[in-house]
Amino acid sequence: MKFSCNQDTFSKYLNIVSRVVSSKPGLPILNNVKFTTSKGKLLMTATDLEIGISTWIGADVNSEGSVTVPAKQLSEFVNSIPNEKVDINLEGQFFVVNTLNNTAQFHTIPVDDYPEIAVVKEEKPLLKIPQEDLVKAINRVAFSCATDDIKPVLAGLLMEIEGSKINFVGTDGLRLSRQSIDLEVNSSSDKSLLVPVKAMQELSFIISEVAKDSESVEIFIIEERNQLVFRVGEVDLVSRLIEGEFPEYRQIIPTGFKTQCVLNRVEFLNALKVTNIIARTVLGNKLILDINSKEGTITMSASQSDVGSNKSTFEGEISGENVKIAFSSRLLSDVLSHLEQDEVILECSESVKPGVFKVKDDESFIHLVMPMML
Repeated sequence: MKFSCNQDTFSKYLNIVSRVVSSKPGLPILNNVKFTTSKGKLLMTATDLEIGISTWIGADVNSEGSVTVPAKQLSEFVNSIPNEKVDINLEGQFFVVNTLNNTAQFHTIPVDDYPEIAVVKEEKPLLKIPQEDLVKAINRVAFSCATDDIKPVLAGLLMEIEGSKINFVGTDGLRLSRQSIDLEVNSSSDKSLLVPVKAMQELSFIISEVAKDSESVEIFIIEERNQLVFRVGEVDLVSRLIEGEFPEYRQIIPTGFKTQCVLNRVEFLNALKVTNIIARTVLGNKLILDINSKEGTITMSASQSDVGSNKSTFEGEISGENVKIAFSSRLLSDVLSHLEQDEVILECSESVKPGVFKVKDDESFIHLVMPMML
């Protein structure tokens, strides 16, 4: 194997594929990135057995071959050298990297035991989604998914494909987010697919790094392997699908409300920062919202017996009944931090029913937060 390429391109795409390399893999070869030269291009591949990323980049290929190289050390070296031509040659068991003033050699492992990741060639995509819409959906939903594997289905992001629409849904049992996207072309079939949230977050990163504004993300399903492939330009992200039943979430979405508040998101966040000084010391980060419809105010308060108490009041357009309800300050901060709009809507019914967050003039998003005992 012998090839040359530009440092900036090599570094950029090496960093993308290296993100899925496990820091403590069960198999030593999973520390490595696989390199394959073929037909004047370089293919880079990495996997942790749950997620795989592969990408083609242009290169001057002098001889073809395949080898695996330690990802972390190679990435650090390539990121540290100047933006200039990089010459790479496989010499015996060493992957040798040369530039004008720098050189390094890395021990290799043969590709024989490297796991194969799925490849799509002539298959027709299940659907295409504009990259801007997909990034927005991931940003608005992924934070609501569980961060542990105690219940694997809750560590997944549900993709509900329903004809001309796709819903992205995430929940950890304490909150739930749903973002809907209208498809430009109807899907050929309705499906419910549960994707690890880590894979969706990596997909968002890839889009931010390589996609152009006009590009769509193509999604392929490989049913015999229970996997999805997301194609962003020359980059393919392959993810296993989670098996299991996602909670039947529709039945917990309130169909009405008794109190509605149209609020400035930044003012809401500022009040949260003040109240959280005490609330973060309380079990569950509990704070209380006292919503006064007549005065058009929300008073946010927290109290801890051995620390003290505080409160912050801000105004909004409030209609309906007065209500007092308790939430975790962390959960409120999370949803407000993942929205970009100036105005948000909070709807409540009773102190024991979920609070509902929406975005003003945007019916595609809904977020539920479970209340705490007053």
